[in-house]
Amino acid sequence: MCLLTRAVAPTIVMVTLLVLVAGACAAPESDGATVPTATLAPTTTIVGFDEVRDRFVADAGADGVLEDLAVADLGCVAQALLEASGPEVVLSISTQGPKPHQAEMTVEALVACGVVVDVFRTGLAYSMANDPGAPTVDPDCVLEGVTADHLAPILVTQFSRPGGVTVDGSAMNALLVDTPLMANLIRCSLEGAGLLTPFCDGYLDVVDDVLRLVMGQGGLEGDSEDPVAYASLFDVTEGVFAWLATNVPDDLRGAAVLVHDAVIVTSEAFADAVAGMEGDGPEARDTALLAAISRIGAGLENMNAVDLPAATNRLRVHVADQCGQESTIVFDLFGGFGAGFTHEG
Repeated sequence: MCLLTRAVAPTIVMVTLLVLVAGACAAPESDGATVPTATLAPTTTIVGFDEVRDRFVADAGADGVLEDLAVADLGCVAQALLEASGPEVVLSISTQGPKPHQAEMTVEALVACGVVVDVFRTGLAYSMANDPGAPTVDPDCVLEGVTADHLAPILVTQFSRPGGVTVDGSAMNALLVDTPLMANLIRCSLEGAGLLTPFCDGYLDVVDDVLRLVMGQGGLEGDSEDPVAYASLFDVTEGVFAWLATNVPDDLRGAAVLVHDAVIVTSEAFADAVAGMEGDGPEARDTALLAAISRIGAGLENMNAVDLPAATNRLRVHVADQCGQESTIVFDLFGGFGAGFTHEG
């Protein structure tokens, strides 16, 4: 059995955005060729903090992700870096960006000066303006509800990789799981294209918890058979289908109610199977999984769910039409549970 735990399109786009932000600010990776470097004045020529600060403000503020910061904020970052290192390091960062081993120190300085979100916003705008392959979304929209606490670990991880090379897969999921970035990206892409309907706006609010939980369940990738993880996922997913049952157009109301009833059967089957587990070992989990699958089959048969596959498909098509194919991840959760939801006949 395979649980589909992917939010493929938004994850790929978010990875693209993150690597572009990192690349706009990180030090270049050496590939054996000569990498141009700034000529730094010897330490003995540096009079003190004022000169370092002025040079940092002039260099770091001239271009790149720090260019939109106020002079006072640039000076704050320079001082925080100077306290953590030395003049040569500060001036190197101002012209070349942080090297991988300077990532944590650099982000700590941005956090201390309260400019992490501002820097990330500028990085998104800069990257989208200068890379023809980057998605076009409003940075302010993507960062709605996002805090420095959300972004700091992402920046540290990205800056720690030479040349801004991005992370992906479960490592990226771990970085995004506690942020609203994924749901924001779907919403903002639709809004930017003038396609964000009231239905989709409300749907993305309720599906956000599912996106985060799917990303957080890194152990579910591949051929996972974890009834505990399934139980938590279907518990959250039930709320999404409850919302759909009351918010779809009238001609889809019956289909949505039928699917919601089936999701309740599935959610309760996993919850009861997990509650009855004796121990937490592989054998206990296998037993619980088989018990849940058996109960799901019986439950769907008892509710005469012959129309369930067609109803599920109609509902999925409506969500995809309104909110994009990537927003239908909740329907992928049913792929491993036989013909009940996904196959007609």
